[in-house]
Amino acid sequence: MNAIASDVVVLGAGIVGSSAAFHLANQGVKTVLVERDHPASGPTGKSSAVCHLFYTVPELSRLARRGCQILKSIPELCGGPQVFHPNGVLWCVGEDNADEFERAIRRIRDEEGGGIDAVTPKQIATMAPHFKLDGIVLAAWEETYGYADPYDASNALVKGARERGATYLGGRTATRIETKNGRVSGVALSDGTKITAERVVVAVGPWTKSLMAQFGVDLPLHIERHSMAVLDAPNAARQVLPFSWVDDIYSHYARPEGANTVLIGTWAGGGTGVRSEAAERPREVEVVGEFDETVSTDEAAWIVEQMAPRVPAVAELGIRPGYACMYDMSPDDLPIIDRVPGVEGVVFAAGSSGHGFKLGPAVGEEIARLATTGRSDLTDPFRLSRFAKV
Repeated sequence: MNAIASDVVVLGAGIVGSSAAFHLANQGVKTVLVERDHPASGPTGKSSAVCHLFYTVPELSRLARRGCQILKSIPELCGGPQVFHPNGVLWCVGEDNADEFERAIRRIRDEEGGGIDAVTPKQIATMAPHFKLDGIVLAAWEETYGYADPYDASNALVKGARERGATYLGGRTATRIETKNGRVSGVALSDGTKITAERVVVAVGPWTKSLMAQFGVDLPLHIERHSMAVLDAPNAARQVLPFSWVDDIYSHYARPEGANTVLIGTWAGGGTGVRSEAAERPREVEVVGEFDETVSTDEAAWIVEQMAPRVPAVAELGIRPGYACMYDMSPDDLPIIDRVPGVEGVVFAAGSSGHGFKLGPAVGEEIARLATTGRSDLTDPFRLSRFAKV
């Protein structure tokens, strides 16, 4: 049996766990990072990774801003590649939600200092003359935002953590978080390894609920299958879609992937503060990890149909094999970030509800702070106790 001594064990090497490990190691904390497969092998790696500031929920905007700052700084922080692609993000809205969107734009721009502006349909027509603007009354434009590479970002942070002394253990899972007299004493792994530590950071996304059940904590989470259409646009992706795009009216989002590919996904609202009751909800995953990760041509064609009324050119593109991933969803579409009640030394972040990638670097930084200092003002609004009356 292998035995390892550590100060903190981080479980999960998605964007949250890799960021937490980096920030802990950067402070000189002896850290072990455990991952069931390889960095970004879970939902992180299948994220569309659209990166924007716009949210009607202020705390999400602040986490998104810090998360994007970290992503933009990865070459300086970790010596890794440039992972952030600032092709701009345009988020349109109709009459029903325009006032709320306009207030959020003013708050982010004037109070939080974020790079965001309100643009009119006339301005959108100049930016993308081939778009159909039916129903749009306002849009949020973030010129210096866009999308990132989730694999490169996670791997760069893991590399940075290891260079600062962290130990990385891939291809294994935590079978149990060990406790003694009400506080953490270590972690038992699936290969028989025992890690002694007084603090554990849990960042395993959809697997968090089952891991927390050992402490008698029933997290109010469910898992949804989210699918992405991948379209073939040889040397034309930036002409069809010159920026990352989010449509609050038709409930879809999209972005170019390099020069030859366009990604499209749909969503039913949430996180912006507004849910679309008319939009179709993704089907739930009953057993974590057991779902169809492929996307059929028919399913991809349905996704394309949601965007085609806005951008008719997407209907002319070829359909490549798509993919599906798991979203761990909370009742209010906001993350749950907290210490485990009744157990000293365990902190967790889960329920990212589709926002996880852009927030992840900041969430990782904050749960590292929560693990070492016991405080994180930025994540206080996301504590588990908000569901006490649910």
